[in-house]
Amino acid sequence: MVRQLLIADTPRMVKRIACSVLWFLAVGWGFNYLSAITGASPVFGMAIAAAVSTFVGIDPLHLFWPKRVASLTTRTRDAVHASGALQTQV
Repeated sequence: MVRQLLIADTPRMVKRIACSVLWFLAVGWGFNYLSAITGASPVFGMAIAAAVSTFVGIDPLHLFWPKRVASLTTRTRDAVHASGALQTQV
């Protein structure tokens, strides 16, 4: 059961990890470019890049990655049980 869940989420997690790495590189490169022009500390840029990539990877507000929706069979089963259609009358 757990293995099936891990295999099912693998493509989604690969996308998240790849996106986080790309955000880290883009923000880090951009800030290093700006620090070369302005003289700001490059360490500050790496901290910002790490924070942005972590936020994109974790996505606590579900801005980048949609919430996982229950499967149709689960919703159907729950709806049938809620309606009482399977209750036996004695």
